[in-house]
Amino acid sequence: MNTLKYKGFIGSVEFSESDGVFFGRIEGIDGLVKFEGSSIQELTNAFHEAVEAHLDFCKKHGLPPKRSYTGTLNIRISPATHNSIADYAAEAGITINAFIKRALEKAVEDPAEVMKPLVDGYGPVRQDKPSLLCEPEERHGSRDITQFWIPSEDAPFARMLARRMGWDFMLSYPQTGLETALDELRDGKLTEYPSFNDMLKQMEEDGEV
Repeated sequence: MNTLKYKGFIGSVEFSESDGVFFGRIEGIDGLVKFEGSSIQELTNAFHEAVEAHLDFCKKHGLPPKRSYTGTLNIRISPATHNSIADYAAEAGITINAFIKRALEKAVEDPAEVMKPLVDGYGPVRQDKPSLLCEPEERHGSRDITQFWIPSEDAPFARMLARRMGWDFMLSYPQTGLETALDELRDGKLTEYPSFNDMLKQMEEDGEV
């Protein structure tokens, strides 16, 4: 699930192809608060406004802004995983519940380690592959900018991955030869001639032909 984050709240993000809009809801609260937008920026602004409205409502009525969890969690795992947990717990001399509790607490302390399998194959690569990755550089004193060259068909997945990891994502395409020529013409690096014959005449005068 793609998400947005603001002031400690998480908003789900989905796309309705039939309506052509992004939509979502604030997760982890008592009640249903939805938001939508026709672009990522519009959706983000709507999410922020929804959070602010929810906070104002809770403050006005003296309600807790976020859901209070009981600490009881039911999860579904495969029988093989369940069997492995039982074996590890027995070896450690603790209950299955205690083993799972310790594992979850450790995962919360280091969530990046838990999320790592999600980005295998799309994370930063070693510098011996310069065609895939440019050297990160410091920008604004605190942020690293990393450039990846990826197949155009992978762009939607890369955008989704960036949002899930909380990264900023900007998609750009290499300039075509025509775009480069137009830029150089605008910058005065190229000379525009009325006709091909005029160009040849000028080249003859300059001794280039």
